[in-house]
Amino acid sequence: MDHDEGSTAPRWHIGQIMERVLQLAQMAPDEVAARVGVSPCALGRCLAGAELPSRLMIERFARTCGADPTVLLMVREDQQKRTRA
Repeated sequence: MDHDEGSTAPRWHIGQIMERVLQLAQMAPDEVAARVGVSPCALGRCLAGAELPSRLMIERFARTCGADPTVLLMVREDQQKRTRA
């Protein structure tokens, strides 16, 4: 899921990590979205890096996929700090 090169929206790299977690979980994105409590479109925006997921979404996503949310939360916080600087 790539953005247009002319897009001004930030590219959140956490989406790439979430995409890998999803692949390792071998679950369908629609199933994960339903279990997390978000729409498939909302999950897709996060996976594409177009939207920064909330802390709660990351926690639910990680647990749904059988992953530890700690690393994902650290990546999210780091990216958020970098955009403020």
